[in-house]
Amino acid sequence: MLPEDAEPLLQPAEAAVAIVHARAPEESVLLIRRASRPADPWSGHWSFPGGRCAPGDGDLLATALRELEEECGVRLEAGACRRALPLTHAGRHYGRLMVVAPFVFEVDQPPPLRLDLEEAVAAIWLPLAEFRDGRRHGVQTGLGIPDGRRVPGLMLEGVPLWGFTYRVLCDWLAVPAAAVL
Repeated sequence: MLPEDAEPLLQPAEAAVAIVHARAPEESVLLIRRASRPADPWSGHWSFPGGRCAPGDGDLLATALRELEEECGVRLEAGACRRALPLTHAGRHYGRLMVVAPFVFEVDQPPPLRLDLEEAVAAIWLPLAEFRDGRRHGVQTGLGIPDGRRVPGLMLEGVPLWGFTYRVLCDWLAVPAAAVL
């Protein structure tokens, strides 16, 4: 018998995200705050740049690179990809699971951003030391979390980082997720 989370992963990935990891001036990762759009269940959430596969994408890596450039104005080459993380799902709290391919890209320093405000209204370079600090993690409620649920995460600029992006960061960095009591 498959674990509860495994069945959606038997389907091909429908989307990809770019985890852009800057090594200096301090180790950090790029997060965007998604624009509010009625058709987007992740409106207003912190996330990695990314999105659904398009017909012209050659593969999932191309999807991640295209979305990074469209949303943030950052053009990276495929050679900047250091690792493909395991396929995982997003959307558990919204009823429909989507299989997503996360890719880790490394850059020496954060590149300049040119946000497409239709896609992303804000961006931050989250210092990994802050994310690794377990005291910052806790149970979150609020903006973007459906039905007043309590979920593990951490607050960034008054908005909770939770769900798919939080889980992927925890897994990638081997940081224990906050316990939901």
